[in-house]
Amino acid sequence: MTYLMSLRVWFYSTRPWSFVMTVVSVGLGGVLAYAKNGLDPLLFMLTLIGLIAFHAATNMANDYFDVKHRVDTIAAPTAKYRQHPLLSLGISAKTFASVVAGLYAFVLSIATYIAFIRGLIVVAFTVAGLFFSYFYTAKPLLLKYRALGEPSVILVWGPLMTGGTYYVLTGQIDVQVMAISLPVGILVGLVVFANNIRDIDYDASAGIRTLAIILGKQRSVKLYIAMLSSAYIITALMIVVRTLTPMAFLTLLTLPRAIKIINLFRREVPDAADPITAQLTMQFGIALIIGIIVGSLIGF
Repeated sequence: MTYLMSLRVWFYSTRPWSFVMTVVSVGLGGVLAYAKNGLDPLLFMLTLIGLIAFHAATNMANDYFDVKHRVDTIAAPTAKYRQHPLLSLGISAKTFASVVAGLYAFVLSIATYIAFIRGLIVVAFTVAGLFFSYFYTAKPLLLKYRALGEPSVILVWGPLMTGGTYYVLTGQIDVQVMAISLPVGILVGLVVFANNIRDIDYDASAGIRTLAIILGKQRSVKLYIAMLSSAYIITALMIVVRTLTPMAFLTLLTLPRAIKIINLFRREVPDAADPITAQLTMQFGIALIIGIIVGSLIGF
C-alpha cells in the first residue's frame, strides 16, 4: 500500500462525510455566541477541530467495537454502501485501536488548552462527550446495544456540542442555547434511528436491542416521523417565545424535503435511510444558522 493510498484509507475510515453534522452543531453554537457578544476565531477553530477529531474517534471506536462484539460482519447491511475499515480495507484491529486512542488523546490536548482559558467546566463537557463516545459500543454500558444510542447522540450533538461551543466562546452556560440546539440534536439522532430501522432484522439476528427492535418497524417509523416533526415544532416555539429570531423560519425551506422523506418512510424504509436523513439535517442546520446570522445583523 502506497503512502498516499494509506492516508486515503485512514481518512475514509473516519467516515468524513458525517462530519458535516458536527460542523452544523458547532456552527450553531458559534453563531449564537456571535449574536450575543462576538466571536473569537481562534477558540472557535480549536473547538471545531477538536470536535471533528472527537467525531472521527467516535466513528472509528464504533466500528472497532462492532467488529469486536461480532455485530459488524461482511454480511451487515452497511457493507452495501461503504467498505468497513477492519473487514474490507486490511487494517489490523491493533493498529486501528491505536489510531482511535491517538485521536482521543488529541481531543484531550485541545480540551486541556481551552480549559486553561475557560476553566474546568470545559473538562466537564469533554468528559461527558468522551463518556458517550466510548461507551456507545464499549463494555460495560454498550449504549447502542441497549436502545440508548439515539438519546446519547441527541444529547451529544445537541446540548453538549452546541452548548459546549457556546460556553467556550462566551464563558457562559445558557439554558436557552441548550433548547435551541435540540432540533439539530434530534435530527442527528434520527440519522442513527433511520440506520437502526433499516437494519432492524440484521441487528436482531446479531443479538443486540436497539430502540427500533424494541418498538418494531411500524412503531419506529411513527416515532421517526414524530421526532422529525418535533424539530420544526420546537424551532417554531423558540421563535414564538422570542428565544430565536423570526429569521429562523428559514428552516421551513427544508420542510418540503422533510415531507418527501416522511412519505418515503411510510411506504418503505430505503437502503439509504441514514444518508437521506443526514442530508436533511445538514440543510436544516444551515438554514437555522443563516437565519440566526441574518436576524442578528438586521435586528429581526
